[in-house]
Amino acid sequence: MRVRAPRFRDPTSDYSLYNLALHPIDAVCPRCAAHALVIADPATDLLPTSRPRRLVCRPCGHTATWSSPGRSSWWGAAVDPFFQQPLWLTTTVRGHRLWAYNREHLTLLGEYVAADLRERGPYGGCSMSMIEKLPAWIKSAGNRADVLAAVARLRARLDDPGRAATRRVRHPARQTDLRRRGAHELR
Repeated sequence: MRVRAPRFRDPTSDYSLYNLALHPIDAVCPRCAAHALVIADPATDLLPTSRPRRLVCRPCGHTATWSSPGRSSWWGAAVDPFFQQPLWLTTTVRGHRLWAYNREHLTLLGEYVAADLRERGPYGGCSMSMIEKLPAWIKSAGNRADVLAAVARLRARLDDPGRAATRRVRHPARQTDLRRRGAHELR
């Protein structure tokens, strides 16, 4: 049984990709292809996108550290913006890639797609709103059932974190590959 939300109001910049990255990001471990987390250091006064990060994989114990001075982060691609590892929450919908950084991101996408009425935020929309930047195929009512099914698959995958990734883990994407896919670089 599918439950539709009657209304969705865009939360504007409270749910930008940058703010969603304050929560742990679900990524694929580069060593064992299991579920890993990218966690921000909450003790620093740096901007959220510049905070040191740590990649932690519980199944194999792999860890890595990222710090911002001299290193760039990538936004808007299906990779973790700090370590450039594939995201744990990715799937294909009608030939397009659907991805989410974490549970909060996935919940927001699911609520938006399920809604019959989609309203702009309290300020009439803002350029930082993640919802305004979603591709048309996600926004299309004709794809609603398929996108909601994909969101449900990703939720199930998130609830089974010990499972290895179904695809082979590649080396971190090269900068040219990310640019070709439309990623944004912050320096």
